[in-house]
Amino acid sequence: MTNYQRQKEYFEQEQGFRKYDHPIVATFARQRIEHINTFIPLNNIKNALDVGCGSGFSTYYMHEYISNIWAVDQSPRMLETHPLKNTEKLKLGDALNLPFPENSFDLVYAWEVLHHIPEASLAIAEMARVSSKYVLVAEPNPFNLAQFLFALVDRDHRWVLRYKLPYMLNLFETVGLQVEHSSSGGWIFPNKTPALILPLLKKLPYQSPIGISNWVLGLKN
Repeated sequence: MTNYQRQKEYFEQEQGFRKYDHPIVATFARQRIEHINTFIPLNNIKNALDVGCGSGFSTYYMHEYISNIWAVDQSPRMLETHPLKNTEKLKLGDALNLPFPENSFDLVYAWEVLHHIPEASLAIAEMARVSSKYVLVAEPNPFNLAQFLFALVDRDHRWVLRYKLPYMLNLFETVGLQVEHSSSGGWIFPNKTPALILPLLKKLPYQSPIGISNWVLGLKN
């Protein structure tokens, strides 16, 4: 079984994932989206696509800013339990072959998806194809100690170690996207952070070079 097949099977099992409306998941998502809103005026985005939506919280909370939002995932089970329940806008598909025409969305984004895909540059190129303006990617930050240790002990997440910001910037530039923003930050793991320390983590400055995530925003020329 290949690494890609193992990861697909892992997500099909849906074990250990908190629900989209769990307070820690909600805090994680809303903090992240508030940060994104500082460099993308989300209220001006007419439509968006969530690539690799998984359990759906990345779509659900972005929907608070963008009413016309679509999602795609390779797992039928994930789509069946997606919180938005809109079958027309939930599509079964692969990040390397998105089921949409060119220039379909103002914003195409993926949260912690690329490190599961061997051909990351092809996935970004495909996201750029269906975008008319922005491509946004968030990936685990290997300079965060927890992310680093997790990548060391879990072979299916070993690729996290390469997702330093320079590597991500190079991926965007390779497919012809103009980098508009890059940053690091966040402290809350949606599925792992204990409730006991959530109040403390919420008080920390959100942006940090050792936060759990890296973000890169690209503009389509």
